[in-house]
This record gives sequence, C-alpha cells and structure tokens, in this order.
Amino acid sequence: MLEVPADLKLPADLGMRQVPAQSAPVDGKALLTRATLPRRRDRRWEIELAPLTRLETWKVPEIKVGASMSVLGFIFKDEKGEAILRAEYLFVDGKAYGLRSSPV
Repeated sequence: MLEVPADLKLPADLGMRQVPAQSAPVDGKALLTRATLPRRRDRRWEIELAPLTRLETWKVPEIKVGASMSVLGFIFKDEKGEAILRAEYLFVDGKAYGLRSSPV
C-alpha cells in the first residue's frame, strides 16, 4: 500500500530521468514524458510490483514502511475499480528499476 499526499504532483524531472533497459521492448522515455496523475483522488493505492524473482533479478532493495519512493504505472481503464496501480517503473533511493521484464 502506498499513501499519497493530498498535493501529489508529478516530479519536474520525470521526463529527464534515466531508466534501465529491459528485455521487453519498452519506450521508457515516452512513458515518462506522457505520464499523468490519475483524476481520482484516492489517498491509498495498492501497488502491484513484479514477481519476486524479477524483483530479485533487478536487485530491488527491501522497501520498508515509511520509505520514500516513486512509482510509474498503469491503473484500470477509465479509472474504474479499486485504487490499484501496476508498477512499470519503481524509483527507490534515486535508482530506477524496470518491472515489466528482466534487465538487459
């Protein structure tokens, strides 16, 4: 679960962030530059990460309660259903992890 602040904004540097290459064809730069915030204002979101084996392959550190992180992902079409986001990129301690596929 991720709690978001009421004044949530996209980071000013989002489109300039470096993202790692993945084995699946992903245009990370395009995803970052086209990103928008959801219109719905849920304060708590369930974040679906990649399978544990992929997280281990990327060497994603354990995310502890209270840690600061960012996530870019996809929600349900037309923002219907629960407040669930499927993570595409995870940013922890200034490092980006691509979660759609394995590192190249």
